Amino acid sequence: MLDEFRIMRHKFHQFSAVALAFALLSGCAGSSDQYPSLAIRDTERAVGQFTPTQANDEAPPTRAPASAQDIAQLVEQASESHKAFLSAQSSAGRLVSGARGTSAESDARARALVALADLTSKRSDTAIALGDIDLLAAQGKTEFSTSGDLEAAQTLVADIVDQQDRALAALWGQLER
Repeated sequence: MLDEFRIMRHKFHQFSAVALAFALLSGCAGSSDQYPSLAIRDTERAVGQFTPTQANDEAPPTRAPASAQDIAQLVEQASESHKAFLSAQSSAGRLVSGARGTSAESDARARALVALADLTSKRSDTAIALGDIDLLAAQGKTEFSTSGDLEAAQTLVADIVDQQDRALAALWGQLER
């Protein structure tokens, strides 16, 4: 009985789809006198005289995507969040060492997980600074202006984020043992 119902429902859906297709196509079969022509009208034709303007031989000067002060501020922001990360890393390391080998429901493991979450949050603060620097670098590339200071800051902060990623991976690895 259930299989017959499924077959009937399937046939109904097929019939409905075919009926809908016929209904939609029947709208295209009307008389062409009822619709406007798609030919180009006189008002749509380009008329007149176009004269090119004089080309400006001097390209506008490129400007740096960010000032040295902006870049220094973002590097300082990354440096401060890295100091906070290093400060929290030692505490998190002790908590992870104490939680190693304990059950998932233990208080020591819960404290270690909270410490790792806090450490991940501090890593995110550094990554935000890197994202802002990356945004400035992308804007500089679209405006065809590059800054050596910006590229150096981008490399420096990316290295800091990479160090933090490795430290977090090591702590998570210790906790999983």
